[in-house]
Amino acid sequence: MSKFICKVITPQGQIVKLKMTENDKITCLKKLKKNGMTPISVDICREFTRSKKKKSSADIYAKRKRKFKFNFNSQIVVSEKIKTEELIKFTQDFLMLKKSNFSNKHALVTLVNNTENVKFKEILHKMISNLDNGIYMYKTMKEYLDVFPYVYRNIIKTGELNDLLEESLEHAITYLEDEESLKLNIEKNIYPHITMFFGILVMIFISVLIGIPLIEDIFISNGSKIAVPFGIKFLSRVLGIIIKYWYIVILLVGVGISGIVGYINTTDGKSKYDYFKYHNFLFGKLIYLLDFSRFINCLNISIKNKIRFQDAIEVSKNVLDNTYMIGLIENSISNVYIGKSWLTPFENNKILNPIILEMLKKGTTSKSDINLEKVIEYLDVEIENETKRVMNLLPKISYTIIGIIIFLFLIIILIPCLQVYLNGFLFI
Repeated sequence: MSKFICKVITPQGQIVKLKMTENDKITCLKKLKKNGMTPISVDICREFTRSKKKKSSADIYAKRKRKFKFNFNSQIVVSEKIKTEELIKFTQDFLMLKKSNFSNKHALVTLVNNTENVKFKEILHKMISNLDNGIYMYKTMKEYLDVFPYVYRNIIKTGELNDLLEESLEHAITYLEDEESLKLNIEKNIYPHITMFFGILVMIFISVLIGIPLIEDIFISNGSKIAVPFGIKFLSRVLGIIIKYWYIVILLVGVGISGIVGYINTTDGKSKYDYFKYHNFLFGKLIYLLDFSRFINCLNISIKNKIRFQDAIEVSKNVLDNTYMIGLIENSISNVYIGKSWLTPFENNKILNPIILEMLKKGTTSKSDINLEKVIEYLDVEIENETKRVMNLLPKISYTIIGIIIFLFLIIILIPCLQVYLNGFLFI
């Protein structure tokens, strides 16, 4: 296989350069014409046709060195991570340009020149190149799963396939901002409690690790009439096993975690995990409301653009990744085709506020989409209230668990010590 540099005229009348890998020049020309392009020149790329030889250590070092890029401040730039803030800004700028009647390619070319992140520049260049070849942007995004979230990609896909890109971009911005806001809330309100929780657990573990053997030795070595309590004996044996066979314990924990993750990635495992996401008492309702809000937002956009209702539901389910919610929506579509209410699966689910269901009934039975807008507003309020509930509940749960652990710790350790003390053992 050889690599060629091709100068072509695109179907849009633009002159561009492409790199292609084919067996020969004729195959390359045929492929270009098949894709609607007019070849101007097709030249072999000399740098790729050199004979392969065994690389020396100097060659390997030089290759590694080329991977690094230096800016004017002599800082090394390596594979920059794309933050959510950058993706939000890109989407906002792209929307602004689209509203100014820019074509997708023109908008992307403009944004490339305004992007400092090296990795993001490469992605945008790839998008532009693929657009010239008739490949949608969302298909290029699928190649960068670490940059473009699943929901984001499907929102863009919905917009591109249904000529609703501006509305989809607005929806994508809302999605990213909501996700970032939720993330910041979690970091602000949850992480400190989690850190404290595990910190106390570590302190208790260290105390048990050091204290239990000492207390057991005190009972045994001083001939106390009181037998070593069962709790201390049990903890001592468990700790002894953990210390002696620590590598086996770590291995078992690793295998257990790998097994759980592997099972979740199976069809059955994901189905059960997705069900659990919505039905756990702490985060379940919040996650459900966030997913349902995304679905309704997309549904609203589709209805506004005169898409048939059942088709609008079909399109809107693509913004979700939860198999349980997708199952409910598919049941809704089936109900629409047989003349039943599309909301019946959600009513049977009994997670949504009945007020939301009634508003949806009114909004979708009339030909106006005003009530869908109201539903979206109400959902935003519900999400905010549920977020506050979770944030208020988390500290209480963590403090309760810590209190129970400390209480059990005191029962196992303190009470035996008091027994010894009351028998005058400490004052002999």
